[in-house]
Amino acid sequence: MVRDDIKLSIEQAMAAAQAGGALPDIEWPAVEVLRPKQTGHGDYSTNVAMVASAAARKAGGNVNPRAIAQAIADHLPADGPIGSVEIAGPGFINIFLADEWLRRQVPKIVEAGSSFGNIDQGRGQHWQVEYVSANPTGPLHYGGARNAAIGDALANVLEAAGYTVQREFYVNDAGNQFNIFAATLYARYAQLLGRDEPIPEDGYAGDYMIDYAQGLVDEYGDRFLTMEKSAAITELK
Repeated sequence: MVRDDIKLSIEQAMAAAQAGGALPDIEWPAVEVLRPKQTGHGDYSTNVAMVASAAARKAGGNVNPRAIAQAIADHLPADGPIGSVEIAGPGFINIFLADEWLRRQVPKIVEAGSSFGNIDQGRGQHWQVEYVSANPTGPLHYGGARNAAIGDALANVLEAAGYTVQREFYVNDAGNQFNIFAATLYARYAQLLGRDEPIPEDGYAGDYMIDYAQGLVDEYGDRFLTMEKSAAITELK
């Protein structure tokens, strides 16, 4: 990953600066590389010089953070991802990627295909992502479509990060509400075929139930009216 390559280049620069006497011989803190909030501040940035200055003071030295930043800049490897840096404020190092290094990444990206950028953060850890799980007793709506896109994208991201992902759509076609749904569907179905069948007291009043019932009539005719009502409702579930 780009951050790892940048971090390695900075660590190499710090080691070279120490070896050449430009930086004191102490244990330096870990390098953190971030994306700046403002595009004019480079492709990446790091505050390692300021953190390193604090570490130097604790060790008895007094190294100015901007001086540390300059020492790092002066010892960056020529063939790494960093093309140029800008020292800003109290010692931030704003990093600009090298054009030649970027060009060298193109064949690597092409070769990697859809796996480019994948990492092994999850190390095979199992995750289950449940999404949509639309209410089966009502029509689908835009929220369900939105959640399908979000849920699938999240599962893809987790897989790309090295997790083993199980996708789940919970049907939820059991329980009292589904019993009421089936009884309402039967009533609407029977009404369409001329039978005076009342809607259950706590049934589903939406017109969409008539549309569902019409679909049954179109496909099955009066098949469910030739059965015992309880058996028909059970089958409609």
